[in-house]
Amino acid sequence: MMKILADKYLYKIKELIPANADLELYDPDDGFPKNVRLYDALLIRTVTKITPKTLSSPGKLSFIGSATAGFDHVDLDYLNDTGITFARSEGCNANAVAEYVITALYKWADERSVDLPSIKVGIVGCGNTGSRVDGYLKKLGVQTVLYDPPKAKIDDDFESSSEKELLECDILTFHVPLTESGPHPTAHICSEAWLKHKFSLIMNTSRGGVVDEEALLKSHQQGTTKDYILDVWENEPLFDDEVAQHAFLTTPHIAGYSKEAKWKASEMVVHKMCEHFGLKKPGIAFHLKPEVEIQPEAPSSFSEFLWEHSNLKEYNRTFKTLKGLPDDEKSRRFAKLRSETDTRFEFAGIIESQKEKSELPDKLTIFNKEN
Repeated sequence: MMKILADKYLYKIKELIPANADLELYDPDDGFPKNVRLYDALLIRTVTKITPKTLSSPGKLSFIGSATAGFDHVDLDYLNDTGITFARSEGCNANAVAEYVITALYKWADERSVDLPSIKVGIVGCGNTGSRVDGYLKKLGVQTVLYDPPKAKIDDDFESSSEKELLECDILTFHVPLTESGPHPTAHICSEAWLKHKFSLIMNTSRGGVVDEEALLKSHQQGTTKDYILDVWENEPLFDDEVAQHAFLTTPHIAGYSKEAKWKASEMVVHKMCEHFGLKKPGIAFHLKPEVEIQPEAPSSFSEFLWEHSNLKEYNRTFKTLKGLPDDEKSRRFAKLRSETDTRFEFAGIIESQKEKSELPDKLTIFNKEN
């Protein structure tokens, strides 16, 4: 019987593993799992780094799967050299991140009395997530400028804006992997040079290090960047207290954390593992339903509905209590906040559960499954 070692926080992982496989769980808070070499497969999240140092002796391990869209926590060249197959769940959280962006953006617009259809949002990175953000904004009547030179080179149907056009936008939102080499590196792509332009809002839900936080804070203090929202942080799980202090919204790398996205992430990586080992894929569908009661009297506005039915307010409140803690305690509590806070349902499920009980804001139709 093949042996699988998996991060204990992988969503519903016990339900998805085939019956003819032996599953054991490890706690990532205890560091890199011991005795990995005794297992056939390892299933991880971003908190488990795969490098020659952490995985110096692969043993019988032939498959590593990360239930994440990103992969910058994995040394792919090293795995290729050792003959270990790697898989990830690309696109699994695109909708969840897009919903986070829309929720945070409309909360900000409410607080700052900004009419979103009158300004431009620049989207940096137009893969699964950036494209989903673009789709929602267009349906809401918000103008977008798409910037993704690498995609334009490989996709004849996509045309990237110029950097000049991008930097004329009022808002920038980032949806790129973190890369430090190649023709279009993204590390500190949002640099001091970019931040000399005036922005009403900068949002980063991609990877810490895509935005130069030192330059961002300086730009904010000088009044060039009015507000910023950060879900990802340089040196994560540590974060700079002053950068967090001045942010409009702070969350601990959870933009993609919906129940649906986490199910999809686990399901996708398990399916790829089954393909690798020739196992039968589990035929289990996502079955959870929101238990939400919306009062039938005066309906919330669109932005109020989004804010009330996401858990961003709670994440933001708790995140702020981590500021000033010693590094070890801050890192531990950051990781715990990510892992143990109950995740949100995506809006399509909430709307479906309430459509015959309550009058809902018309704009919510953008989240309907058929759309």
